[in-house]
Amino acid sequence: MTRHLAGRRTAGLFSPAPGSRPAVLAGLGNGIVISAPLPAGIAAGNPQAAAWATLGAYLAAFTNKGGARRPRTRGLLVAAVVDAAVFWIGARAAGLFPVTLAVLAALVFLAGMGSTVHPALERLGTMPATALLVAAGAVGTTQTPAQLRPAALLVLAGGLWYAVATAVLTPAPRLRDVLHTLAQPYRAVGRTLSVLADPQFPRTVPAPTADALRRAEEATRALRGPQGDEHLAELTDPLVRKAATLADLTAALAATGPPPAAVATPYTSATTRAARQLARLADDLTRRRPATPHDSAPETFMAPLEAACDRMRAESAAGTQSYPDTARAGRQRRLLSRIDAVVTAARTDVHRLVQLARTPLPPPAARAPRPTAARLRGIMTLTSATFRHALRATTVSTAVFALTQATTLPHGEWATLAVLRVLRPQYAATRERVVQRVVGNLVGGSCAALLIAAVHTQAAISLILFVIITAGFTLRPVNYAFWVIFGTPVVLLIGDVSHPGDWHDALIRIAMTFLGTAAALLGSRLLWPSWEHPRLAAETDHARRATAAYLDTALRSLARPDPDGDLVSARAAAEKAVARAQSTAHHAHREPGHDRTALDREAATVAALDRLVALIAALMTHRTTRAAHVPALDLYTGHAAPALDPPQGEDPAVHTDALAEAVEEMSLYLEDLHTRRRRELATERTGDTAVRVSIRETAPVVELLATIADTLPEPGPGLSAAT
Repeated sequence: MTRHLAGRRTAGLFSPAPGSRPAVLAGLGNGIVISAPLPAGIAAGNPQAAAWATLGAYLAAFTNKGGARRPRTRGLLVAAVVDAAVFWIGARAAGLFPVTLAVLAALVFLAGMGSTVHPALERLGTMPATALLVAAGAVGTTQTPAQLRPAALLVLAGGLWYAVATAVLTPAPRLRDVLHTLAQPYRAVGRTLSVLADPQFPRTVPAPTADALRRAEEATRALRGPQGDEHLAELTDPLVRKAATLADLTAALAATGPPPAAVATPYTSATTRAARQLARLADDLTRRRPATPHDSAPETFMAPLEAACDRMRAESAAGTQSYPDTARAGRQRRLLSRIDAVVTAARTDVHRLVQLARTPLPPPAARAPRPTAARLRGIMTLTSATFRHALRATTVSTAVFALTQATTLPHGEWATLAVLRVLRPQYAATRERVVQRVVGNLVGGSCAALLIAAVHTQAAISLILFVIITAGFTLRPVNYAFWVIFGTPVVLLIGDVSHPGDWHDALIRIAMTFLGTAAALLGSRLLWPSWEHPRLAAETDHARRATAAYLDTALRSLARPDPDGDLVSARAAAEKAVARAQSTAHHAHREPGHDRTALDREAATVAALDRLVALIAALMTHRTTRAAHVPALDLYTGHAAPALDPPQGEDPAVHTDALAEAVEEMSLYLEDLHTRRRRELATERTGDTAVRVSIRETAPVVELLATIADTLPEPGPGLSAAT
């Protein structure tokens, strides 16, 4: 079991980042633009100049944070000038170690402070420091300072080329960019339905689509801004609402559990078809070629499931089929019918929007104002996580640089570069980057050593670099580890273009990576650390309170068919709080120096809260006026939220016992309804009787309320700050 969990955690380090699929195309364009100087240099007979220009484009590419074309191009031009200027300074100050160290410290500190000092610093990041280290490392190993100073002009030319090329090649923002975002929740719901199509799926609510929905809502909200397009917002809003409805209906379908054996085959067929419909809808939004053909008879896909449900009712009347199973099968059929109806309605909206995909979008809103001097003074304290991270990064990087220079280690700048690449504000994030960096360097360094040993012509090396850079930037949005695998040969082979390389440099690169990542991990733990596990208890309590508020609001609105604003805002607050607690728990599990048992308990509570949010959303899909007549609903409503988040000084057992009493009374009521319905069927009353309507409208409510009561995490001692 431990080996299996370790394997899953290792695989998770290389899993695709959420929402990275659309960024792959942009990465492909980035790779082509960056590596374009290489074939030009080969054709001109000067691969060395092309290598320096590629380096300038490479540095500028890491400052490309997206956004509107004009401000992005302006930022890239600034980055090209700054990187070239710092490269020139590094070449001039190569023999003056104190100057280089001071400039490095200043650049790293400013990069760590980022937007708290100036928005441009966040865009530049650690690329100016990288340019300084590259120049310092080149002096004495490949070229003299006098030879490197003209190279600064080539670095500048490469950066300017990248800025201009991306401005020319990037299309103006249009509605199709928003449609890509709107497609993601539909694709996520389709994947969930594909899981539910398996009769053996785990009896847990599948992973929610909250992140994809939130991104879609933000994209639509931007259209309603002061500079937005109200007409487009009116068209996109319904599509977002339908995606949210589909997510809730899918959660409700998952909450019903596996289908009864008598309807398993038609249920699987209907669920699979619904998943394919959603995949096609997402393909239409993204204008991709559909992976599945159109259904030949879409109007008949529910017929087999309806026929199977009718047979179950007949068998239930004959006493050969359990009526609760019959009711559950009918509930699953109704949910699938509602899903199909929503998808059909969404398809109409999609067709209308796809026709407008080329509509230009308005310019983005103005950037946030720069921080004031008073705010800067407030941030420059050890209570600020940003300031502590800036100090930590500055201390560790300068210490490693000083150590490698004092011991005259070959290519010591690579160790400092490793520090800059892996050091993150949280220890857990740093640790994850360290693993990715080490594994990526082992793989990439080994491949680079083979290439350097086997390939000796500059033209061939340039061509290989073109392929590697293109592939690396294409996969970079997917996962950082993939970039490291490709990025390591890039650094080694760029130097090999300028001068005949030595495959031993790859081994040195790996050794320097071990040194830099070890220093980063040690510094992240010892120097003003920002631990997550002391915050987990507070984040969990906040998520518990937000979920309790959502549960209370949902129960009080259960009998109202239309949701109100309070329910929507309560749900958003609960989802946000649970997501923050999940992130904190994820990081805390990778940190040392805490009570593992208490941490696991908090993580289990967060997982239960996440499931609760999905169950409450599923409950809201069954809102009817008849739900108000469920016995003991008032008792349940009065004690559910306090059982989840007991008021201070009250005994949680009082609310838990009252909740159990309410669930027991509801279960007896539902059992009585099933008994009465069996009697009706025995007398051949197969019509839509009052008892059947009551079962149809109240049974899912009662079952979900019982599941919610069983899912409520027990209050317990949390993590103390002392751990």
